[in-house]
Amino acid sequence: TVTHWAARYIGRPHSPAGEGPDAFSCWGLIRHVFARERGITFPHLEVGEQIRGEPVNVQAIKASARASGFRHLEQSVAPADGDIVLLRSSIRLHCGLVLLVNGGIRVLHSSHERGVVLEHWRDAVAGMSVELWGHREN
Repeated sequence: TVTHWAARYIGRPHSPAGEGPDAFSCWGLIRHVFARERGITFPHLEVGEQIRGEPVNVQAIKASARASGFRHLEQSVAPADGDIVLLRSSIRLHCGLVLLVNGGIRVLHSSHERGVVLEHWRDAVAGMSVELWGHREN
């Protein structure tokens, strides 16, 4: 049983434009959690448009992270509580929030298939390219 604050989000449905509190997109979940749990506000993003081959939402997520004091972390840096993780494959772009729960590294995210889940790090990132953004030094 998860007694972490994240438990209140688990099981909420996915919605492509979901901003909460009843349903979430992956970015909508991050925005909601950071605003409610950490007092950090990220802007709303429209999904799908591309500029110079990179989706606008990726650029906006990175710009939002930078504006909020987050920085891109090198691949050698281990994920830590509160990091934003951008996940990419050839067919999928996704993001989640890294949390330390019950002694393990987990990812809180909203997936099309399952809604909001708290998933073990290795399962969440399997087959994906991983990019971490956090508040600490590399």
